[in-house]
Amino acid sequence: MNGKQVTPSLVIGWVYEDDLLLGMNQLETFRLAGIPVVNTAMTLLRGQSKYLNSALMAASDVQHPDVVWGQQVETLNTAADTLGYPLVYKPMMSSLGRGVVRVDNRDDLSGLVAERNPEGDGYRVKNEGFYLQKHIDAEARDIRVMCVNYRAVISYQRTAPAGQWRSNTPGCERVVVELTDEIRVLAERASEAVGGLFTGVDLAKDVHGRLYIYEVNTCPTFFEPSQALGVPPVALTEAGSFLYAASQDFERARQQWRPTVHAHAGR
Repeated sequence: MNGKQVTPSLVIGWVYEDDLLLGMNQLETFRLAGIPVVNTAMTLLRGQSKYLNSALMAASDVQHPDVVWGQQVETLNTAADTLGYPLVYKPMMSSLGRGVVRVDNRDDLSGLVAERNPEGDGYRVKNEGFYLQKHIDAEARDIRVMCVNYRAVISYQRTAPAGQWRSNTPGCERVVVELTDEIRVLAERASEAVGGLFTGVDLAKDVHGRLYIYEVNTCPTFFEPSQALGVPPVALTEAGSFLYAASQDFERARQQWRPTVHAHAGR
């Protein structure tokens, strides 16, 4: 750095979207040099690829909406018909709900493919393909659970602005909710599935009371939600506590560190 050699005791993986590939190369280099990495290159890829996220949830038997991904337009149509509408299209890598579109029928899907795939030939989708997730009727609400070292530390509910259905967009209403055992266990299993030591796990409870993991964010914002909620920065404090312990002895911290929040005292 600035012409001087640095020997960090710990590195945090925190890059996404356009910077992801460069950051992954650097993080893997640190790991190969024997320097502990919190959220490794592969962890970030797992968290930011909607496809891998879904595959990992399925492999870990974590409740997750059914999905279809493909590049053949006819295959997409057939799979979407089988899965059943409505569906939700999500760009393979995106955040804050950018580019997310609800698809209510085959005409919607055909229009979306044509709009998002201008270089396609009407038969094959170019580049990343299309990722469609079964829409969960959760009354325009979801829950974000912040996890540190695979342990849930706080949860808050997000409600979409009036007249909208996406609950993770700017302008949503946020309120702290109880971190029940059911929510905690599911969020922690999802966090472990992607190997994320710092994660923001997005889940929803449908109108029948069933919980589903939407996705696991491996570059979550720790401080801003606390400001919006008007509560102490619990997640940031816990993350700092873990990072300090991990910088002293990474493996010991991984095995022994626990949150200090009252809800998890004694765990």
